[in-house]
Amino acid sequence: MQRNPGTSLKKSKTQKKRHIIPLREMFEAYIIWDPVSEVMDIDALSFSQLNRWLVSAQIIDMSRVTTTDAFLCFFQFRKRAIEFDEFLLFLEDLAETKNLSVKAMKYQLQTCGKPPPPPDLDSDE
Repeated sequence: MQRNPGTSLKKSKTQKKRHIIPLREMFEAYIIWDPVSEVMDIDALSFSQLNRWLVSAQIIDMSRVTTTDAFLCFFQFRKRAIEFDEFLLFLEDLAETKNLSVKAMKYQLQTCGKPPPPPDLDSDE
């Protein structure tokens, strides 16, 4: 049986169908982990949180796609954090740069599960 190395992030045939969460909802779930975005009440995703999401979705695997690859695509925005529309452009750029399927990347991002809620830093316990 030959294996096709492929250039997309494909799910295996034996893998169960995963719950798909809307991409914007996932984006917002990672925003709340960024203290600056939370304090400033802006909907922008920092690179540290984006990197965490990409690792969770197994897009960054440190062989085909590295943190450096992702950062170079992120750096084009020359901002500390990016908004949702910029995030979509980021995905397209990363997919093109690494010869991956944008559709497959979005699927991975939508099915990796939301992060747990951040600890409440304001509590006086």
